[in-house]
Amino acid sequence: MTTDKPSFQPLYQQIRTLLAQRIAQGEWAAHEALPSEWALAESLGVSQGTVRKALTDLVDEGWLYRQQGKGTFVAPGLNEWGDGHLVTPGQFAEPPGSPVPELLSCTRANASEDIAQALSLRRAAPLFRVRLLWRLAGVAVALDDAYVPVGRFEEIDARRLRQYGNSLYTLLERRDGVRVRLGAIQARATLPDRETMTLLGLSDVEPLLMITRLGQALTGEVVEWRERLCRSARWAFQREP
Repeated sequence: MTTDKPSFQPLYQQIRTLLAQRIAQGEWAAHEALPSEWALAESLGVSQGTVRKALTDLVDEGWLYRQQGKGTFVAPGLNEWGDGHLVTPGQFAEPPGSPVPELLSCTRANASEDIAQALSLRRAAPLFRVRLLWRLAGVAVALDDAYVPVGRFEEIDARRLRQYGNSLYTLLERRDGVRVRLGAIQARATLPDRETMTLLGLSDVEPLLMITRLGQALTGEVVEWRERLCRSARWAFQREP
């Protein structure tokens, strides 16, 4: 077995890192069962106990889940809508739609004071800025601006994002080995400016729900600041318990 981690790291942590990398690179699909502990131990040249400790860490961190009597499975990564979706107001049992992302731009920006503080950066630190338009059944329903630190990740551009279906989270997981989970979330009402009205195809001013949230790596490090503007005249934002 080979690993890039320093030799003083406990062996089970080296195995944990190696397996996380293999999951992130898509060797096993979401909800696919991993090989048995015995099979993994044999292929990696370590003891079954070492593999068991590594898998337990990965379960605790959200990479894997266990089903009694069935085995250990790959947990699905978070999509950009997290545990929320748009529904008809008042219809709590309505099946959620699946908004489709349209990449508008991928540029560089400088961190504002609020974003810098949230990401533990200096003010005006360089960021990658990803702007997405979300469509539901062809109708523009939301606009995202997502920011991640330039110094934390490899180059992010439109070509690379399109390789991963315009999903920033999929790119970060598959390429950088970073699985994003939801951090703090704030929501408030706002009105659109002229540019937002144009992008969302609004003919008249309508109230929007502004959702500002942080994305964290599984280590707890804040790696993303995202602002989403959701149309709210015809849709309600619903979070699942």
